[in-house]
Amino acid sequence: MRNIALLSNVTTDMITAKLKKKFQVYSPGGFDAWISEVMDLSSGLYKKNADAIFILLDGRELWDKSCGEVRDRVELWKNAVEKLGEQIDSLLFVSTIDFRESRIRTYGERQNCFEWMNDWYLFIRQLSEKKNSIYILDILEQIMDMGRDNFYSSKMWYMGSMPYSKVGVEQVSNEITLAMETAFDSRKKAAVLDLDNTLWGGVIGEDGIDGIILSEHNEGGRFRDFQKKLLEMKDRGVVLAVNSKNNEADAETAFRHPSMVLKKDDFVNIKANWNDKASNMKAMEEELNLTEGSFVFIDDNPMERGIVSGQCPEVTVPEFPKDTVMLPEFAESLYEKYFRVLRLTDEDRQKTHMYQREAKRKEARAKALNLDEYIEMLEIKADIHIMKEEEAGRVHQLCSKTNQFNLTTKRYSLKEIKELAADSGTDIFTVSTADKFGDNGLVSVIITKKQGQDVVIDTFLMSCRVMGRKLEQVILSALTEYYKDSSRLMGLYEKTDKNAPVADMYDRLGFERIRSFDGKKEYCYDLSNTCPKPAGYARIRFQGNVKR
Repeated sequence: MRNIALLSNVTTDMITAKLKKKFQVYSPGGFDAWISEVMDLSSGLYKKNADAIFILLDGRELWDKSCGEVRDRVELWKNAVEKLGEQIDSLLFVSTIDFRESRIRTYGERQNCFEWMNDWYLFIRQLSEKKNSIYILDILEQIMDMGRDNFYSSKMWYMGSMPYSKVGVEQVSNEITLAMETAFDSRKKAAVLDLDNTLWGGVIGEDGIDGIILSEHNEGGRFRDFQKKLLEMKDRGVVLAVNSKNNEADAETAFRHPSMVLKKDDFVNIKANWNDKASNMKAMEEELNLTEGSFVFIDDNPMERGIVSGQCPEVTVPEFPKDTVMLPEFAESLYEKYFRVLRLTDEDRQKTHMYQREAKRKEARAKALNLDEYIEMLEIKADIHIMKEEEAGRVHQLCSKTNQFNLTTKRYSLKEIKELAADSGTDIFTVSTADKFGDNGLVSVIITKKQGQDVVIDTFLMSCRVMGRKLEQVILSALTEYYKDSSRLMGLYEKTDKNAPVADMYDRLGFERIRSFDGKKEYCYDLSNTCPKPAGYARIRFQGNVKR
């Protein structure tokens, strides 16, 4: 169970109670106790060593204050937030603030609330740009969506100094939970879409390109706006694919519609055929080298959704909106719930192109006589080095979501990764590859730890898109050579429901299994013998820790 700290200038007992169902929560009580906690480095806040800290501030206490008093109060808050950001490496989420003002005023009296809200937002944004572990918790957006009358409760305020209604409590709790899921849980990778009555209204095979409902305005505008949202998701690393019962030629025709936002090149896989959609999903898993749980299937037809859910139980199949006017909001909710990441990496921005290049590699694989010839054909260049500071975000992302090629499946937070990087007894290696089809980016992470006289490979993971190219042999060849004079190198395998593809990796590469733990679920291998380099790589560059 993850640890979080919740700091606030109002009572948050009901929010804390909801969060405790999923997290261990530290929440100091008392007016302005949060500021005291931040300023005292020996306080419970710092002893808690939380995975994430949430600062939830409410502007009600500023109602009756003068502009000068408000300015002083806000400066105190800013100083406290800045100090906390300097002292910790935990994730820090700082809420936006609703600076409400009394409505007892003439039309000519100036309202300062919007200036204060904007000033606070800019303050958090600047902090988040300076330090990549600080994020905005946009409670103000939730208030705007719900309306103040629904979000707040005067009764709750006067009874217990908590400004939120029951609905508001639920909304804040959900937003904090969603932030934690985004930070620490595996995210979905692909949105698989039906075509007819999903990306457009009507049936392309029957209505023709001029008959489908798709336009910039009126009824067709809802489908166009849905596509715009999907394109935004694609630009943020979500892989788009098509699974539709359709003639391929008809589907091709639809992409030429003048109001079609999504183009054929925006999809990494298109299955427009008359196969059952569950079979298409299974084929897509293999072709994209993704697990079943990586997909979200979107279809207007409840029967098709039921078939996919029944035969592909790990695929997420959300309900489609009964009223298609809700399609843009539906897309936003899909992204927030299943796909949103803390920050975009270069790999996220290039994700679609990466999968499209992967299709070309598969074509090359089909032409090669054997694996060695395929590897030589690719002209792969591998770069292995100690993790750079700017790579920590991508390392955290891979640790959070990699399942198939993951020998121990240990999940490390961004804070923990930075702590490991600073530990003299730990090395974090990153591996990037490129070939004649393009750059794969950072695709593998290895974390080694000293344990007595031994060095243990605590984490060994690799992106599924580069599996099957003997990259693990390249990495182990470099590591066994690097550690040969230091101590014995040990490798671990801990069985999970999803990492069966690497169950025999150490055995296959000729290392000796020396002991097992917990029955047959965990194994330890002696990697003291040098692992030979595989043939065919165009270049392998290795740089270890020069301070070792």
